[in-house]
Amino acid sequence: MTNSILTVSLNAAVDVACIVDEFAVNKINTVHTVAKMAGGKANNVARVLASLGQPVIATGFAGGTPGMFIQEDLGRLGITAEYEPTAGDNRTCTTIVDPVGRTLTEIREKGPTLTPEDGERFLTRYSRLLDRVGLVVISGSLPPGVPADFYARLVRMAFRQTQVRVIVDASGRALAEVLKAQPYLVKPNREELEEWAGRPLPDDRAILAAARQLIESGPLVVAVSLGAGGLILVAPEGAWRATPPQIEPVNTVGSGDSLVAGFAAGLMQGLGAEDVLRLAVACGTANALTNEVAVVRPADLERIRSQVRVARIG
Repeated sequence: MTNSILTVSLNAAVDVACIVDEFAVNKINTVHTVAKMAGGKANNVARVLASLGQPVIATGFAGGTPGMFIQEDLGRLGITAEYEPTAGDNRTCTTIVDPVGRTLTEIREKGPTLTPEDGERFLTRYSRLLDRVGLVVISGSLPPGVPADFYARLVRMAFRQTQVRVIVDASGRALAEVLKAQPYLVKPNREELEEWAGRPLPDDRAILAAARQLIESGPLVVAVSLGAGGLILVAPEGAWRATPPQIEPVNTVGSGDSLVAGFAAGLMQGLGAEDVLRLAVACGTANALTNEVAVVRPADLERIRSQVRVARIG
């Protein structure tokens, strides 16, 4: 077992972030700056992990010129890109950030439709990669054509082949299916947990009860992200709430992925529950202080990490 983390982004994208002052619909808008990067939630996780000094292997599907760009951009950051080729071009997702009006608009393509043969080829590649890593992070949406239980298959393969821990950040049917495979950790946000539970979760007590109910469905650990409110973690040894310091956010896109990266890095470092929480919440909060997506500046991280409050709640 190595110290590398494998990130799985089946619906990887080219992310284009546009800074537009006073963005308005039905008008011509002038872009102030443009940033282009390898996207998809798991690639965001990989980018933050690399900035933390964590060895990362990124995998998924790559097609056409966008797929080439994704792999090259990851490689530029020192991330090992091990993508399965596919016929369709990867999607492009555009984010319009208006720092004056404090608005954020996202335009997301669906991604290429994949075939059963694509899926089987990927499983072969994934099996080879499992022997090279100590932790797996599966994150983001499933591309068209991929069955809802595909993440569950990946979790079961990891357990059978190497007993490696798997973190999953998914929603909807993909989340419902993956629970049956008993991943190590799932990270729904409040809205995703409400969708799964089928009821509103107005306070910490309700969130804690729903998270414990979720654990009964399969995962060992549940981390519920609460945006600026921090995080509630439920594990066999107890439950905790982590609260970040108040900040003036610049761009919150990628903060959830940055939080997952902090979790993964903390687990690989062998940190205790409270220290893992501090690192994860600090990563998510630090990302919100930049215009970029899934970028954590070391000075911000260390300052915020020391200010994160962790309290046991169960």
